[in-house]
Amino acid sequence: MNTQNILDQLNLVVLNITLWQGRKALKSGDLAANGVDVGKLPPDTLATLGSKRIISPDAVKIFMQLKRQAMKLCLSNGVRFGGDGYAIPRERVEPLTLELKRLKGEFETAKANFLSVYEEEVEKWIDSNPTEWAPIIRASVDSLGHIKKSLSFSYSAFDVKVPADLVENGLDEEVNSLYGQLCHEVRVTARQTFENSFVGKQEITHKTLRPIKAIREKLNGLLFLDPSIAQAIQIIDDTLNKLPAQGTIKGTDLNMIAGLVGSQLASMGRPVQQELVTEDIDDEPEEAETLINQNTGKVAPITWDF
Repeated sequence: MNTQNILDQLNLVVLNITLWQGRKALKSGDLAANGVDVGKLPPDTLATLGSKRIISPDAVKIFMQLKRQAMKLCLSNGVRFGGDGYAIPRERVEPLTLELKRLKGEFETAKANFLSVYEEEVEKWIDSNPTEWAPIIRASVDSLGHIKKSLSFSYSAFDVKVPADLVENGLDEEVNSLYGQLCHEVRVTARQTFENSFVGKQEITHKTLRPIKAIREKLNGLLFLDPSIAQAIQIIDDTLNKLPAQGTIKGTDLNMIAGLVGSQLASMGRPVQQELVTEDIDDEPEEAETLINQNTGKVAPITWDF
């Protein structure tokens, strides 16, 4: 399938979300004002001073949470493309943008609420810190106008076309890398799921299967990128269909689903035998496929070569 045929099945969705973190660069003059001998500080080539907060991090954390939710939505529906964009299957763009519109509304509401209490939050932060830092914090306070411009949430969807009059446009390389990027994102999700939800467990619930089903949905939307994606979906379906419909998942069923996540999905696009190293597992050849420690009955950790 050529580049334009693939692009015809996608839209590029771009997020443009800017945050105001309530931090300013910490300068040597700030320290000198508090009696610190700045002449004894290490040179800039060795260390930097870092930053100072002018407001509580709790007051602005909602904005980062909403940005992460937007990014997670885009990643669950598509794959990173062109730096800051996401390649989204056309049939998923409309429901995705409806969700992004909802998040944008929450962002704007949170922004209005924050601006209405901004000065009060600054004073609360000053009162919670040593009194000698009060003038330094006050000198760094941004205006409401500055914060209003700094906090923004927008998104846009585009068609992507290969330029007819440019031979070297870079799109072929970008499109050809989409399958590799998809495999990378699946591997990252699978490995995080394995480490957070499987390692050390003797049994799991059906709730643990949600990330696996999310991976399947992501792959299903991007089937046209590579024929091997259909095989990966079939493996997921076959494994999930063998699990009990109700109750906890343990024993051989746990080993089977742990193998799907920790071995097959965690190595998608890469040869398993070249990157999979298990720990605390019997070295006998007949035990090489099990991910459950025979002594404890728990799922053993895996070390991957990223």
